Amino acid sequence: MTQLLNSDERENMETISKVSIMKFKNFHFWMLIPFVISVLGFSYSYYFNLANATFHQHVHGISATLWYIIVIVQPYLIIRKQNIQRHKTLGTIGIVLAGIVAGSAFTIIPKNIDNVNELDINGFFNPTFAYFAVLIDFVLVCMFIVSVTLAILSIKKKNLSAHVQWLMASVFFVLSPALARMLGIAAIIINKGSIEGITLSGMALPSMIIMLVLIVIFYYKYGSFKHVSFKLLVIGHIPYLFIDWIGNNEFMRDLLTAIFKV
Repeated sequence: MTQLLNSDERENMETISKVSIMKFKNFHFWMLIPFVISVLGFSYSYYFNLANATFHQHVHGISATLWYIIVIVQPYLIIRKQNIQRHKTLGTIGIVLAGIVAGSAFTIIPKNIDNVNELDINGFFNPTFAYFAVLIDFVLVCMFIVSVTLAILSIKKKNLSAHVQWLMASVFFVLSPALARMLGIAAIIINKGSIEGITLSGMALPSMIIMLVLIVIFYYKYGSFKHVSFKLLVIGHIPYLFIDWIGNNEFMRDLLTAIFKV
């Protein structure tokens, strides 16, 4: 097999085989966890509601689903199958999909505050969460772009550890909306199908706690708590502690409206 590889590929394979095969051999299984959370979280609002989804939602939903699948398949190809060429090909496709995910997310973010005055203040998706979602989604999508970019640069420098950690960061930076909705769906089921008293605002703190626990577990297994991506993930989820202040603050509401509803 090595005779069929060029010099760069042989060098990459030697690096992978010596340093990482044992450590990352089950990484693709672990990446199923955020994928399942995403599917469950957006099951009712998208996957079970495809006929009523808008064009923007379809672009975002399809590209995000395919991107998650590639994130799962890629480590399997390179660690278990050691298929460098296919890994590179899917990596290029993944970069394009990541761009579509981010671009489509930016078109959807302002829609959180469409008709915001008509939202029930005690509803599942209420005005407080709508304004907060605009801010936090914008920040986290920007961090997603940064993470994907640094993951690409890391692997070009043959720094597999940094590549994996920035890849994990890109996944977790865009996971919180799905996690909050998944917890909301679970709460509704426990409440025998009643949505009364259940809001996404109320799901913010528990989803933040679960998110940080997941991040710690993943970085314990596959990264380092000293890596900058871990620190950025923690900082990026701190705003969930201030959801009411951000979502109800008139200055913040006016500022977000002025920026995103031009």
